[in-house]
Amino acid sequence: MRVLKAGLKRDDYSWRQIRPGLWQRDADEAEVCYSTLVKLYEGSGRMLFAITGHISLSIQVPEDEDREVVSKRLDESLRIAWLRQRYETPTIASYVHYDALDGKWKKSYRTIPDDVSTKSWLEKTFQVISTAFGHTGEDWANCDPPAPNTATLFVVCPAIPLQDPSTIRRDLVLRSPHDIIDGIGTLQFLNSLVTKTAQAFSEGEFFRELPVFDGSEASNLSPPYRVAANIPLVPTPEQQARLDAIKAAASEPSSNPDDQTLAPLDIGIPFAKGPLLPGKHQRVAHYISSERTSALTTSLKKHHPGTTVTHAFHAAIALALRNTHMKPPSSKSSSSVPSSTASHRPAAGPGQKVRYTNYLLHNERGSCQPPYDTPKHCVSVYHSLSASKLQVDMSPTLPETREERREEFETVLEQIKGFYTAVRDDPLHYALAPATWAEHTPLLPEGVLKGEEKMEVPKPKKVPSVSISSMGVVDRIVKREHSLGLGGEGRGKLEVHRPWVTGEELTNGLGVFLGKFDGVLCLSCAYNEAWHIKGDVDDFLWDVERLVGSWVEGGNDFFNLQQKGR
Repeated sequence: MRVLKAGLKRDDYSWRQIRPGLWQRDADEAEVCYSTLVKLYEGSGRMLFAITGHISLSIQVPEDEDREVVSKRLDESLRIAWLRQRYETPTIASYVHYDALDGKWKKSYRTIPDDVSTKSWLEKTFQVISTAFGHTGEDWANCDPPAPNTATLFVVCPAIPLQDPSTIRRDLVLRSPHDIIDGIGTLQFLNSLVTKTAQAFSEGEFFRELPVFDGSEASNLSPPYRVAANIPLVPTPEQQARLDAIKAAASEPSSNPDDQTLAPLDIGIPFAKGPLLPGKHQRVAHYISSERTSALTTSLKKHHPGTTVTHAFHAAIALALRNTHMKPPSSKSSSSVPSSTASHRPAAGPGQKVRYTNYLLHNERGSCQPPYDTPKHCVSVYHSLSASKLQVDMSPTLPETREERREEFETVLEQIKGFYTAVRDDPLHYALAPATWAEHTPLLPEGVLKGEEKMEVPKPKKVPSVSISSMGVVDRIVKREHSLGLGGEGRGKLEVHRPWVTGEELTNGLGVFLGKFDGVLCLSCAYNEAWHIKGDVDDFLWDVERLVGSWVEGGNDFFNLQQKGR
């Protein structure tokens, strides 16, 4: 069986019309990596890292307006906005596939030449979901929603009792393969979609005239990251020297045979052993009050300039992971999962440290050339993976005094901050991203790439880690209010709530997300129910919150795990 290294021999990244109505280009290394990983997990019946983007909309209808009329007008405006968004960012309707004849992954886009085709595409990709039992869009996103091969917008109409019966609510859930769009791009896309919805609602027939998909929209198709960031196909001597150094470092033995000290013990998040196939992806979120969020950001600016909220929470994740290994399995875990199936937590030997390991995902839109550095090209995979690992070594035992706890936190914080800063300030990092993605792309049999057979789904990781993706200050991406041209003081606006994004978690690790919107910090986590339960994930997030909060407050109640509060 011939084995192919997906992602190699790419030489044509320009969109070309290969036949009437069909545009195509080669997929680049980042897109190929995500597409290959989908194939790797295809036997599970689920899509690894499928994007879920969420945003909640509400309108407080003025007293002189009819609620049902406004509601129907909003729904129609959403459909118009979805069509207009496809014209302005047509890559949202593209798809990545393996071309067996060329032995390459390619990205393709087809026009919708007539009204029948347009209606068919709308019916397929714009789906209205009427929920019962008080389910919101966030609830629905936790109920194993479909992961289509093409990006699809689900408009969830929550059937929930409202204190104000004049309020209209719609929750938008975007589902897409990760080889089409990434996290920051999803937030940019949803913001643009909501902006167009408000325009369609308020500007009348002028805006409501639908675009004609005659192929002219193809000029708006987004190039791959290589083109957007102007990265040469052949590395420069400086870039090649760095790549050689990275490979050399990776091939070095992890320990010196003459060194008698023990190598650090790798630690991961404890999980329930037993299941081999992933179950439903789940998301749990903690919203930190605006008062506490403000206190944290103010403290960092005043006492720790140059330290970001992400640095602090990433440090807390490493320490919380270490702390988790110091606690016995919770009673909640043993009630849902037999204690005999709880993952083994190896103990460090005398003098041996424990090690937290992860990689850093970095938004690279700032590295792209205009106009690819703008939301006009939000439907893209413009982020990088760090070429080297983040490794943090810690004591396997808990510090005893307040001063020791604070010192340990700041020691870990400085390591993580240094890693982030090194990636940010590295002038070569953006150009090395394609090679890094290629290194992380697994080898797959040709029959799997062609869809003729499926791989055995990877077994749960022995040391599943906890990653963090920072969305930053989401207010800089997503506008909170839009005028609809309706009257009424304090009413008649389209208001935006709870924008978030996650990737489908099919491994036994945890994916943490951090972002601030409307002054409130959101700490959320994606996990798979085959190996984790909500209570344990909640506890882990509480630990992370307390570690950050107590560090800011001087170490008080650092490990008081019984107190939960926001």
